[in-house]
Amino acid sequence: MALIHFIQKQKYTIGIWKIEEHEFNAEFSKVLHPNYHNEIQNYKNTKRQWQIHASKLLFEHLIPGEKLALENKKPIITNSSKHVSIAHTNDIIAMIIAKFPCGIDIEPSNRDASKIQHKFLNKEDFTSGENTKNLLKNWCAKEVLYKIKGDSTVLFSDHLVVKKNGSLFSGYCNHPKIKFNSTIKILNFENYCLAFNIDFKDIV
Repeated sequence: MALIHFIQKQKYTIGIWKIEEHEFNAEFSKVLHPNYHNEIQNYKNTKRQWQIHASKLLFEHLIPGEKLALENKKPIITNSSKHVSIAHTNDIIAMIIAKFPCGIDIEPSNRDASKIQHKFLNKEDFTSGENTKNLLKNWCAKEVLYKIKGDSTVLFSDHLVVKKNGSLFSGYCNHPKIKFNSTIKILNFENYCLAFNIDFKDIV
């Protein structure tokens, strides 16, 4: 397993990790950040086991000495003011650690999001779905927005809006009880679309 991409900024750090299946170590994974998916040994899906193990290794690489855990199915850093978000696709893990509530997503660039656009697109978004690349960017950006809070009552098509803002994107959550905005950056990384937020502001 290896770190293949790294972004270091003042307020956030991003790492991308490539999974090599033969290096998965079930016993080591039990003791490495044991409060993050502590039932990993019971998972029948071996690919999911590899993804969790790689997430632990990536976290350890990015922020050694801290403790990764799960709280309400959302990754957290124990006893820390920092925030973490994790995404995975195929054999790739992406992680952001930030000084603000954060989210990250990574998807294959050739993914066809048009099949699910009815689940996330709304008339206020920067794209109406006429362009497949823009549609994928919109999906990734909304994944980022959703992960920032991880609240299941937030609906992609009803509460989340993505606008184009120069080379960046502006994301908004208009949930009745959860309102915030974030600037979202979307990059092409190899054959993947990588999206993450670079700031966060609650709306009162």
